[in-house]
Amino acid sequence: MDIQKYDPKTIAVIEKLYEQKREFTEEMFETADQLLEIAQEKAEDALLGFTYFHIADALYAHEKDYSLVRENLAKAIYYLSLADEKELLTRAYNYVAIDAMNNGSYDVAYLYLMNAMQTCEELDNNYLKCIINNNLGQVFARMRSYEKAVKYVHVGNELQEMCSKDDFYYFQNLICGYFSEGILYALMGDVDGAKKMDRQISVVEQDEEFTDISTVYIPIKLLRVMLAVLDSESYSYETVSREFIEKLRESHRIYDYITDIEDLCNFLIEHNHLDMVKEVLDIVKNTVDATDIVLMKKIFSSIEIAYYDKLGDVDKVTECLRVQYRLSEQQQMEQNKVYQYSIDLLDIMDEQRKEQEKVRRENEELHTQVQTDPLTDIPNRLMVDNLLPKLFKQAIEDGKTFGVSLMDIDKFKEYNDTYGHLAGDICLQKVAKTIEKVSDKPGVYCARYGGDEFIMLYEDKSDEEIMKIAEELNKEIHNLDISHSAMGANGRVSISQGICNSVPEDGDIQVEFLNEADNALYAIKKRLDLPGRNESVRLVQMR
Repeated sequence: MDIQKYDPKTIAVIEKLYEQKREFTEEMFETADQLLEIAQEKAEDALLGFTYFHIADALYAHEKDYSLVRENLAKAIYYLSLADEKELLTRAYNYVAIDAMNNGSYDVAYLYLMNAMQTCEELDNNYLKCIINNNLGQVFARMRSYEKAVKYVHVGNELQEMCSKDDFYYFQNLICGYFSEGILYALMGDVDGAKKMDRQISVVEQDEEFTDISTVYIPIKLLRVMLAVLDSESYSYETVSREFIEKLRESHRIYDYITDIEDLCNFLIEHNHLDMVKEVLDIVKNTVDATDIVLMKKIFSSIEIAYYDKLGDVDKVTECLRVQYRLSEQQQMEQNKVYQYSIDLLDIMDEQRKEQEKVRRENEELHTQVQTDPLTDIPNRLMVDNLLPKLFKQAIEDGKTFGVSLMDIDKFKEYNDTYGHLAGDICLQKVAKTIEKVSDKPGVYCARYGGDEFIMLYEDKSDEEIMKIAEELNKEIHNLDISHSAMGANGRVSISQGICNSVPEDGDIQVEFLNEADNALYAIKKRLDLPGRNESVRLVQMR
């Protein structure tokens, strides 16, 4: 969203929110509430969607009530969709997917990640596309489809490499992406692939613009522990395992890496490094006990079961299985909430689409009403004013003809005086419908120009084609067989047509074509009462 379009006060609050997010302070909630008041006062969809998104983002980052995260995300998606703010809408869909993944609902996660992918498809934003691809990789990784997972993660890493180093999260995202690809290779037993990703991480660490980011050291050390097990020449297992344990103790974001920790522990159990698994379990237990996130508890329980099963401790395995059973029931309830939430979101989007379609139809109807003559029910002069410049400009660009025909009903004042205005209106309606019927051809447009005057616009028509249409029109008007005594004995309603048709050139102006058509019409009208008058159409070219 372009924040520069707002007033200085709003911009200052947004910039303050950005700063507090970077500093990871809880003061950002007060700032977000302040921004929400401004957004509600302005009643602007884009700003409301922006604010609700950042409230949800802050709640997620600080591991607050996840029901509030969902509630604010739903509001964000609604308003961002209305405002067509594709970038933040993509991020919002991504958050819904992350929430679904966190509850083991990988099908829902996949659905919203594909929504995110489709939403950002037209955006020139490699960073967003990188995130979506990496998260799609995580979905397949959780389903143990490692080969498909690594394809998505690899694409994500290629996209991240194309991003600007000036981005605040550039190095963090790059390292995490390489780590994700590396651990997938390790889990598949592809040592060379894992080592390649580790080398990529080392290159990033040596970049002169790279600064220490504490959040990346858990994944870096985790991958190197796995490499030390797979290839003792890469790293000293004792050294990197100590380093990993130290970073794990210091971390306040263990939840972000819980699935990676699960992969590591299962890997270590498979390779009989049980002492380290016990240390990891002891550290993670404090976080697990303090959280109400069922998936995290269940993952922890799964690691315990695998660990005690490897030790052959049947009692502990039985105890953990009981816990796992209760957690599975709770997780099913959480998954049901996620499914309900995803259905509610779909309902919100469906209602929103219906509302937008209703507004679109209303606008179209209003637009049609505004550009339709109420008496004759054919287009009016406003339509001509909108369409004529476009056709004229296109004719100049394409080097093709542009024609305009001005026409009116012969002696229509006398017709009104003789037959009355009601009959005059009926006459106008019949003539208008005849003009509309004859002009129903590609590249021909008609409208009521005012009073008893009508206009036709011709796009890329030869003189012969225009004259054929003009003669057809005269014939159809004659066939209406409307009596008009002012036109002489047995007189009938007729029209006169003045036409200008030429290829406009740079420097020509459309009003000149209208003037030439008007002059041609005037010349015909002057001869209307002359004996033997037989001209009702005059076609001229621009001089």
